[in-house]
Amino acid sequence: MASTQIVKIPNFISEDECAILIDAFEGNALTNSANGFWDNMIVYPGTITDRNVLDLMSKTSHRTRAVILEEYKPQNKIYSDIIMLCRWDVGKKLQPHIDNQDTHDYSTPWRTHSALVYLNNDYEGGEIFFPRLNIALKPSAGMLVIFSSGAEHEHGVTEITEGKRYTMPSWYTADESHKYELPVL
Repeated sequence: MASTQIVKIPNFISEDECAILIDAFEGNALTNSANGFWDNMIVYPGTITDRNVLDLMSKTSHRTRAVILEEYKPQNKIYSDIIMLCRWDVGKKLQPHIDNQDTHDYSTPWRTHSALVYLNNDYEGGEIFFPRLNIALKPSAGMLVIFSSGAEHEHGVTEITEGKRYTMPSWYTADESHKYELPVL
């Protein structure tokens, strides 16, 4: 059985770094389309031209992978799958799901670990919850949260009722064919 451990590291990135990433989202937002639900909520690194922002995202991803290796001690090498910036506006919520499920057109069964860096505190709602574990979290700005991507960590997000919730989600894999590593600049 997979570990139900949820790793939480406060102040993984600084308030200034959080502000840089929020500004990067806003400077690159409203130009993307995903699958309907995610439209205009996601900024992928490929749309960001500021090398300092890309460097910050890359370094954060590499540090996150190091935490995964230290805390979970996986038997296989772990690669970054993807990292992005995400904004949740009032009314947005996400029903419980499994990050490595294989049940829809955009399935990602190769993912082994999921991570979120929270970028702000000035919103209401937006808690990440794990119904199978009876856990709900509203992490603070700069906090890193990591968990395995399987059914043991089915999770959702409660409705945003005020403000905007900014995060930098990333996923990791043992499958090198799904590797998406941002270079350290």
